[in-house]
Amino acid sequence: MRARNLACCLALFAAITLLMVGCAKNALTSESVEAAQQGGASTFSFAVYGDSRPMMYLPYKEGQPEVNKLFVEMFGLVLPEKVAEATVKKDVKMVFDPVTKDLIQVDMPLYTGSEHTRMTLNNGWIAETSVEDVKLLPGVRKTIFRLEGGDWVTHEIVNNVRGGLAKFVINSGDVVWWGNQGRTVDESPYWKRVNETTLKQLPAPDHEMRAAGLDGRWFMSVGNHEVWADPKIEGTLSAVPYLKKLGVTPENLIYKFDFNGVRFIFLWTGKYDYRSPSQWDGDRPKYAE
Repeated sequence: MRARNLACCLALFAAITLLMVGCAKNALTSESVEAAQQGGASTFSFAVYGDSRPMMYLPYKEGQPEVNKLFVEMFGLVLPEKVAEATVKKDVKMVFDPVTKDLIQVDMPLYTGSEHTRMTLNNGWIAETSVEDVKLLPGVRKTIFRLEGGDWVTHEIVNNVRGGLAKFVINSGDVVWWGNQGRTVDESPYWKRVNETTLKQLPAPDHEMRAAGLDGRWFMSVGNHEVWADPKIEGTLSAVPYLKKLGVTPENLIYKFDFNGVRFIFLWTGKYDYRSPSQWDGDRPKYAE
């Protein structure tokens, strides 16, 4: 159970999907699109992707205690505090550049006791992650995350919106790692990255979107990473303030909008909690509500 929960916590690779279609797969039925077309609405395309967060930003030098504290907080999501502290002390190994003293590599356990992950850093960001099973395949490393992959997806999405191939962007959530290193766009390196690489690059909404009450080109579901150490979703509301107009508040993370005869519904499945039997609990609003 501990290993499985740790795997859920780390989520080391971003399963990013780019979908340039007239409707979102698994989100809209053919009947709804057909009804919209019969009602005279024109067709349109939009981009869909998700789980697009980078991994941790660790611009620390040898001897700085902050990096240990952050790893304890991360392991603390799935382990009691004292156990998390012991795990970090025993199993998390850090390598620093002998000249600059910058953190350049982190080795730590992953899914099972025999699976070890290695994270290499560039300019403070975890740039690549690989996994080795020291029992089954010693010496063989499988790459499971590359930061440049997410950058490529973001670049292509922005270009498609700019070029008119996509009207707007839907993100399914988990766009930042957490709020422990700052929450707002001005403070968080994660939200700054989203803002610089995506939000600021997108054109302003056109008259058709404005008429539908849409004041931006990028719409997201709030994921468990967005509320991690940011229960008031300060980061989300500072980066995408027009979500407030659609009903998003710290107490309500479910919203919808209509465009060209199609309804988009954004759901909240709940924050991660290792103490929950189901591991997920909808609480904004409560599932029953």
